[in-house]
Amino acid sequence: MKRLFGILFLFTFVFCISSCGGGKTENTFSHPFAGKFSIDNGISFELNDDSTAVIHFDNGTDYESSWKIMKDGNGEYANIEFNGDQSYYYLRNGKIYRSHMEMDRDRIGSKVTYQD
Repeated sequence: MKRLFGILFLFTFVFCISSCGGGKTENTFSHPFAGKFSIDNGISFELNDDSTAVIHFDNGTDYESSWKIMKDGNGEYANIEFNGDQSYYYLRNGKIYRSHMEMDRDRIGSKVTYQD
């Protein structure tokens, strides 16, 4: 009986040690919308994992922005702020839109091309 308890204790000890450590030490999280991408009219976007963004216009102007993940009945999308408007750009399914209605109806969206 002592031998059985000893084996059980050893098994429990090894299990606890292996489950408590050895995991990933790097705590990185990548949003599904994060990355660098552009649309056909020359505007490019840089969405960072920390919810900050930079919008690059083709005239050389850069705008520091922010973005956030939103959810509705059709799934997730990203809202990108511009000029104080928190809902200026909508990003869903590889397209960027200017209004929630355009996004819901999949109309007038610009195709997004992600850069590596």
